[in-house]
Amino acid sequence: MRLLFYFVPLFLLLLKCLFATGVKNITTDQSALLAFKLHVSDPRGVLANNWSISYPVCNWVGITCGARHRRVVAFYLSDMGLGGTIPPHLGNLSFLVYLNISHNHFHGHLPNELGQLRRLRVISLTNNELIGSIPSWIGALSKLRYLFLQNNSFIGPIPDSLFNLSRLQNLDIMYNMIDGSIPSRIGNLSRLMNLNFGYNNLQGMFASTSISSL
Repeated sequence: MRLLFYFVPLFLLLLKCLFATGVKNITTDQSALLAFKLHVSDPRGVLANNWSISYPVCNWVGITCGARHRRVVAFYLSDMGLGGTIPPHLGNLSFLVYLNISHNHFHGHLPNELGQLRRLRVISLTNNELIGSIPSWIGALSKLRYLFLQNNSFIGPIPDSLFNLSRLQNLDIMYNMIDGSIPSRIGNLSRLMNLNFGYNNLQGMFASTSISSL
C-alpha cells in the first residue's frame, strides 16, 4: 500500500512531463513561425490572413507537418511577395526537411541559426537579394540533397565545407558574384547530377576526375 502511495504521484508526474514535452514541440514551431511573420514584410497579406493561433499550425499556408510527429517538415513560401531579412527564428524548426522561400525580396545575410536545421534536404533561395558569403555552416547539413542559391548577390569564394555534402545531387549558384578558383574537391560530390556555376567570377577549369562524377 505504501509503495502504491509513492508510485501513483510519480506516474502522474511522468505523464505531466510527457504531455508538457509534446505541447512544447508544437508551440516551438508555432512560435518560430509567428516570429517569422512579425519580422518580414507581407504586402499581399498572405500570412496575415492565415497564420493565426485560431487555426492549427499544420493548416497554415505554405506549411506541411509530418504524419508521425506532427512537426513542421516543409516551409514553402515561394513567390509570395515577402521581403525583409530572413529571421533567425526559422532555426527553431528542428524537424524541417524542405525550405523554399525563392522568388521573393529577402535581403541581407543568411542567419547562422539555419545551420541548426540538420534534417534539411532541400534549400531553395533562388531569386532574392541575399548578400554576403555562402556560409560555411551549410557544410554541416549532412542530409542536404538540393541547394539552389542562384540569382542573388552572394560574394566570396565557395566554402570548402560545401564539399562535405556527400549526398548533394543538385547545386546551383549561377548569377551571383562568387569569385576565386573552382575547388578541386568538387570531385568529392560523388552523387552530384546537376551543377551550375555560370555567371559568376570563378576562375579555373574542372579537373577530369571532377567531370567524371557529374
